[in-house]
Amino acid sequence: MKKSLLLLLCPLVLAGCATPTGSPGPGPSSAGPPPASSGASSAASSAPPSSDGDEVDYHVTYDFAVPSSPVTIAHTVTPPIAQPPAPPLPYLVGIYVGNHPPSYQRISFYFRGAFPPYRFQYVRQVTSDGSGAPVSLSGNSFLSIVFLSAQAHLENGSSSVVEKPPASIGFPNLRSYAAAGDFEGHVSYGLGIQTAPNSDQVLRIRAGELRKTDGSGGTLYVVHFDVESG
Repeated sequence: MKKSLLLLLCPLVLAGCATPTGSPGPGPSSAGPPPASSGASSAASSAPPSSDGDEVDYHVTYDFAVPSSPVTIAHTVTPPIAQPPAPPLPYLVGIYVGNHPPSYQRISFYFRGAFPPYRFQYVRQVTSDGSGAPVSLSGNSFLSIVFLSAQAHLENGSSSVVEKPPASIGFPNLRSYAAAGDFEGHVSYGLGIQTAPNSDQVLRIRAGELRKTDGSGGTLYVVHFDVESG
């Protein structure tokens, strides 16, 4: 992890995400994400560090429902969005998770530059971009997430992601996540979700977006996915 990237990344935990002791979340906002319950807890190394940033805007892009067919959230991205050496596309800098019993579990993707368009749906198997090889995920149902017109690397080829939780998240329903590709403007991830064994249970998904300052004159563009507790 490079110091220069760490200085660029000062994300706050979403107002709806759990915050461990010593990492205060943003102040209250009438337009902010749903508040976490008092019993919420985060996985180790999953919560963003505290900063002086302020929430600018939050809205739900897909309310709790079952994405059995592809759901696309559109954003216009005209590259290059910045001059070199900055990446020409929105680039991923952090991934964070939070547990919110009894309602939902969340994974958040933090971007620099702009909101990328994205597509998601339940699939039988998450596969790697290009090779089509199966992606290993713990759980018995799987959500595919693809960020379009986006990247997860810098211009020198190194990863732009400077903070992420362990692949095995271990929440009751949001069990795991894995990268599935960073290729030709597509950044892909899979979620491993646990439903009731030997049942036809399907858990609903919610997606939302948060734009906020980072306390250092920059802007963070956050896309989160909430998995219903079940």
